[in-house]
Amino acid sequence: MAGQGLMVEAVIYVIFCVLTGLLGIDRRMGFFGTFLIAIVTTPFIVLPILLLTAPSSGRVGWWRRRNS
Repeated sequence: MAGQGLMVEAVIYVIFCVLTGLLGIDRRMGFFGTFLIAIVTTPFIVLPILLLTAPSSGRVGWWRRRNS
């Protein structure tokens, strides 16, 4: 029974890492870079950094690409 608790915690941790990666899509590192850094460190360290930094100026969001 104790092993199931660890499994649930691991799944929740990965979900937080995926959500952090999704927030990093418009950043220079993109989804995978942000996701990997969140896995290695913790999403609770990466998330405030993402919120304090601006999106990459070189990329245009998907909502603007479709309408042009």
